[in-house]
Amino acid sequence: MVDLKVTLPKDFLQEEKREGFVVSPAMKAVWAVELDLLAEFQRVANKHKINYIASGGTMLGAVRHKGFIPWDDDVDIMMLRKDYNKLLSVTEEFEHPYFLQSNRNDKGYFRCFLRLRNSLTTGIQNMEKDCHFKYNQGIFIDIFPLDNIVDDIKLFIQQQIRAKTLLKKARFYSSLQSRYYKDKSPIKRMQRDLLRSFVFKEDKDEDYLFEYENEVQRYNDRETAKVSLLSFQFDYRIHDIKLKDVYEVEEMDFEFLRLPVPKDYDNLLTWKYGDWKTPMKFPNYHGDIFFDVNKPYTHYI
Repeated sequence: MVDLKVTLPKDFLQEEKREGFVVSPAMKAVWAVELDLLAEFQRVANKHKINYIASGGTMLGAVRHKGFIPWDDDVDIMMLRKDYNKLLSVTEEFEHPYFLQSNRNDKGYFRCFLRLRNSLTTGIQNMEKDCHFKYNQGIFIDIFPLDNIVDDIKLFIQQQIRAKTLLKKARFYSSLQSRYYKDKSPIKRMQRDLLRSFVFKEDKDEDYLFEYENEVQRYNDRETAKVSLLSFQFDYRIHDIKLKDVYEVEEMDFEFLRLPVPKDYDNLLTWKYGDWKTPMKFPNYHGDIFFDVNKPYTHYI
């Protein structure tokens, strides 16, 4: 396994049974890399007074398991957009092999949230394995921005329509980039190349993506009751949280580290998962990932 800054507890990498689910040594090694990334993120966040809280399955894991959900394979963090921008301004704090990845500093990374990667490892998502993506695909943790939800439902729907239209355009132009995608069908390859050569000559995917990012931030200068992961999933309201929950937090164990979690975690987790106290296995948003803690992603791409 790659060298880590963090000191692992004795026997951490050994097989373990949690909630009747066997966590293999291979998954424990992936967890170790992700915890090392989390510790490095916390170092920079604490240094620059950047506020953040655990998100999604990481929040649930901290509350219910004091660490990873046994079948989970990632770490999710969220923060207000102002803290997110502050983190972006200190990207240089992360030295190799750590890399704070955004759609601005890594060509082809087509997401509106950050990933902190270990460049000496591999974490290639199943949905990307057939692509020519050259961007960093080391093992990662996700860092999401929280944007204001306008209280006026009519304004929200208008914003939603604009945002979804921009994202659809961005994805359309991205799909034309034959230098990234491998079509198994020669006819599809030809169609893509013809469209790029004669109809859609300009690469406007990033332009539309950046417009989309600006749109989700439209109401950040207003006082609102709630915030959400709009840049991740605009119309999926289970990501909505009260603004106060970002500030009213308590520290909880997460494996051998500590993470801030909203004090009102019970209501938040119930809103998102229903009966969150009963462990149930569900698939991740990102799908399956091919991991290698010994070789860098460049070995595979």
